[in-house]
Amino acid sequence: MTHKTAKILIPLLVLLIGCLFYIGSRKHFFVSDGGSKVQFYYWRTHYNIDETLREKVKQLECNRVYLHFFDVIWKNGMSMPVAKLAPVKSNPLFADSVKMVPVVFITNEVFANTKQETGISELAKNVNYLISRIANYNELLGKCEDEIQIDCDWTQSTRSAYFAFLDSLAKFTEKKISCTIRLHQVKDVDKMGVPPAVKGCLMCYATSDPTETSNTNSILDIGLLKNYTKNVNSYPLPLTYALPLYSWGIVTNNSQKIRLINGLSHKELSNNDNFTKTGENTYKAVNDCFINGFYVNKNYTIEIEEITPSLLMQARQYINDKVGDPTIVYYHLSKGYLERFPINDLK
Repeated sequence: MTHKTAKILIPLLVLLIGCLFYIGSRKHFFVSDGGSKVQFYYWRTHYNIDETLREKVKQLECNRVYLHFFDVIWKNGMSMPVAKLAPVKSNPLFADSVKMVPVVFITNEVFANTKQETGISELAKNVNYLISRIANYNELLGKCEDEIQIDCDWTQSTRSAYFAFLDSLAKFTEKKISCTIRLHQVKDVDKMGVPPAVKGCLMCYATSDPTETSNTNSILDIGLLKNYTKNVNSYPLPLTYALPLYSWGIVTNNSQKIRLINGLSHKELSNNDNFTKTGENTYKAVNDCFINGFYVNKNYTIEIEEITPSLLMQARQYINDKVGDPTIVYYHLSKGYLERFPINDLK
């Protein structure tokens, strides 16, 4: 190499390395959450964090909570907000510097019916306005994190409208836009597309339909999770990974109609005189009674599906082996759910 050639190539090499470093650090900036590898969703309309939860969050070194602000549904020929976060009366987590990220759930039906450019823009404007309004009248939450997350299970037919909404929302706010990603949207990325967001949170649960008869846990089935995430490392967006802590009871009445009772676990039924155990995860009502606020008639059956420490550990180990040291976002922050897991199992 001549001296003249070296004078040309060396600055170009330095510039190339600098560009690669910038791109890498930019991606890391979007994914990084201040070193915290454990985060939570909080998905209730009334924010209620007591000292027990505060201490557990502190032990887990969580510094970010994805806080459900409201839903947007399609009703009476228009989109409208429902399930809005009630005024917050206290926030023990703020003292521990836990930042809040507003999350808005929007039904797929909204985008199926809002296709015009002006309608999409108006929806984005209204969503951003309501986020700001809720954040402002909930000063106890402290300053919300520099991120807004949108939760929507979009389809092939609605992806254009949904993606246009995300682009439009980004124009109304200085915050970064992230979004949730369902398992099928990763598996069928060519059909489903990649949303215009800085990062995604992959929902590693609800792997099957709880109303369908099967021998698998519909909340989380490791085999299905592995099948749907075979190519997750090639997904174009940086990802965090949401894992479930919740449980439910699948209630079947005498006409074989099914409904879910959220939060129900073996604990509520195993020592309840109104129920008899008929299988490893199944119970039968021997009396008419209330359970978790729901009325259950005699002879109704309940199948319990819950996340055990062992099942959670399997999922975490798989994800860690697959992608390496991921950020985990647990769904969701609840004392009833967290008490089922040793702290070390969640770290």
